[in-house]
Amino acid sequence: MHRPARTIAAAAVIALGASALAAAPASSAQPPAAAPAATCTVSDPNQVERVTIEGKGFTPGEAQLSSPGSATTVFNVPDGGSFRIANKADGRYAVTQGGTTTVCTGGPEPTVGPGTTYKAGVTAGWDAVSEDCAAKPPASANEAFRDGWNEGASAAREVFCT
Repeated sequence: MHRPARTIAAAAVIALGASALAAAPASSAQPPAAAPAATCTVSDPNQVERVTIEGKGFTPGEAQLSSPGSATTVFNVPDGGSFRIANKADGRYAVTQGGTTTVCTGGPEPTVGPGTTYKAGVTAGWDAVSEDCAAKPPASANEAFRDGWNEGASAAREVFCT
């Protein structure tokens, strides 16, 4: 069978193009990997009610550590995106960086007993507002719990609801 020279030349160009595509690295066709999500944990308190906060996956640079009932602390995340902050008061913490707030997990669950009602309220208010900026204190809360709840909620609104 006789084929014109143009048809043979076109077939050769198509074959060369197909082999070049087959030889291209497969990674160029895949989307870039997503950046790891930042995480933060709080240790169990030691004998003097102090905890350590550890974070991973953050961007190197300035960040803010916040907790209900405490002033916000500005710190620098070092190269590598991990940090460790020791000797902080027992409590709930969150790290804000670049407009994104990461709530730290871990640490003890709040307990309610004599002298801890206010602290339990602070934690409950913080937790409720960190999930829903319109959260309200429970109607049946006693005065110490309600005062703590309002304190924790106020601090959480500054962090999560701006």
